[in-house]
Amino acid sequence: MAFVCLPLDAQETEYRIVQADTLSIDSFMLDHSPRKAAMYSAVLPGLGQIYNKKYWKLPLVYGGLGALTYSTIWNSRKYTYYFDLYRFMTEEGHDEWEGRTLQEVEFYKTSYLRSKNLLIILTVGFYVIQIVDANVDAHLIDYDISDDISLTVDPVMLDPGQKEATFGLRCCLSF
Repeated sequence: MAFVCLPLDAQETEYRIVQADTLSIDSFMLDHSPRKAAMYSAVLPGLGQIYNKKYWKLPLVYGGLGALTYSTIWNSRKYTYYFDLYRFMTEEGHDEWEGRTLQEVEFYKTSYLRSKNLLIILTVGFYVIQIVDANVDAHLIDYDISDDISLTVDPVMLDPGQKEATFGLRCCLSF
């Protein structure tokens, strides 16, 4: 969270010439802050995506966080059930209870604990990723994606003045 608080000023402002002596500045691009987008996303997941006007990402954020949270809660309940059953079987001295052996109950207990812990880590990771996504998206809000990008590949003769000239390909990326 500490890196989010640093000022990040790598974006440019979009200017348009309206007339020969008038310059128009897009107010959305001028007031748009990557830091603000990251903070909004940290306070409430998805709010940074709304701030960036990327509304299509909102179902992905809430769907991912919802699925991970539900899975974590489900595994936590299963772990609690098998933990209580294991504790009951060891305190009462039962090797088998309701068709389950002590080793089977211990295996399920550790398996659900491992799954719960992994899902907690994945949920926190997903939360951090949506914050980073909002920040990066805010940085790239005025990035120009034009149709002028082209890749040209031409055959070329390398060292044409030499006795041992070789042929090759020249790649030129224009944007």
